[in-house]
Amino acid sequence: MIVSLRGKLIKISEKFLVIDTNGVGYRCYITLQTYGKYLNSTDEEISISTHYHVTDSAHTLFAFVDELEKDIFMLLIGVSGIGPKTAIQMLSAINATELKNRIASGEVDLLTAVPGIGAKTAKRIIIELKEKFNTESSKFDMPIEGNDSDPRFKDAYDALIILGYKSAETKMIISNIIDKDNSIKTEEIIKKALKKER
Repeated sequence: MIVSLRGKLIKISEKFLVIDTNGVGYRCYITLQTYGKYLNSTDEEISISTHYHVTDSAHTLFAFVDELEKDIFMLLIGVSGIGPKTAIQMLSAINATELKNRIASGEVDLLTAVPGIGAKTAKRIIIELKEKFNTESSKFDMPIEGNDSDPRFKDAYDALIILGYKSAETKMIISNIIDKDNSIKTEEIIKKALKKER
């Protein structure tokens, strides 16, 4: 079982990255959050948590921005009908903290906003994971101070905090981006914020 990799990052895209470990290149599928964290780390040595998924037809590696993202991913693929590529797509559309909150609140409509997730799948995820999230230990709890009422603000804030941005700086960056374009979507807010210097 490959649970982590350490080596030189030789390629990265929004869908996957490639790590050279002792001359062997490992291709790992990733989320947008992981992409944002390592976007400027090409040719640098990194250490990243992974999950090695084996089926009859394929052996696939997935890599994660942090242990929280990996934990949520592992819970998702434990749900009937949710494969690893669907789980990684969900975690790209919504960061781990927000996804956990949406499941815990039992709001089907919020989950169906994720591309590829229909009402039946959303209900199945909630049924199988809601109680687990509501009773889990504090390792899944990431409180946020000063939440803005705009859901885009909260989603973008969660993603940037996970990526290492400081709270006050993050609020200022997001507010400035939304002020300049009030119709901007969450994904674009995150991408614009990632281009700014910390």
